[in-house]
Amino acid sequence: MALRLGGSQREDRMPRDGYRAVGVIERPRGLNGELKALPLTDFPERFEPGARVFIASAARQVERSTWQKDRVYLYIEGVGDRESAERLRGELIEVPESERPSADEPFWYLDEIEGLLVVGVDGRELGTVREVLRTGANDVYVVERGSERDLLVPALADVVVKIDVSAGVMTVDLPDGLVPTA
Repeated sequence: MALRLGGSQREDRMPRDGYRAVGVIERPRGLNGELKALPLTDFPERFEPGARVFIASAARQVERSTWQKDRVYLYIEGVGDRESAERLRGELIEVPESERPSADEPFWYLDEIEGLLVVGVDGRELGTVREVLRTGANDVYVVERGSERDLLVPALADVVVKIDVSAGVMTVDLPDGLVPTA
C-alpha cells in the first residue's frame, strides 16, 4: 500500500517488506522530541507506552503517548530534542506483519482493501479500489474507473457482499443510481 502524505510535497511511501505501516509522523511538536503522528490503524494500543515500533528501520519503544482528536502525540525512545524529531518528519511508523492482531470476526486492513478489483453481483467489473476514506460513520471505498468518474462505495454489509483478498476481488451489490453515468 502506498501512503499518500500531505503537506507541500506529496510523496508516496511504502512500508518495508514484512512490515505494515501503523502511522506516519507528521511533524515535531515542541522542543523536547515530541512527535505528532497520524495513526493508520484501528488498534490504538500500538501507541501505548512500552509498545515496540520501527521508525526509519530502527526499533524504538513508545515512552509516552497522548491523543487529541484523530492524532497521537508520542515520545519515542532516543528522540529527545526537536532536531532529532525533525529528522523523522514523514517517516512511517511500522510493525512486523507477524504482529498483526487477529479477530474472531472477519475484518480487513486498509492495505488489503486498496488495489482490489471491484465487481458487481452481476459479474461486471466496476474498477479498482484506489483509496479508503475514513468518514467516521463508515468507510467509503473510492473505486477508480479509468476515464469514467470515480465510484464511491459505502463499506456496508448490504453493499459489500464479499471480499476475497487472496483472489484480489471485492463483490458489491450497489443500490440503484449509485453508479455514475457520466
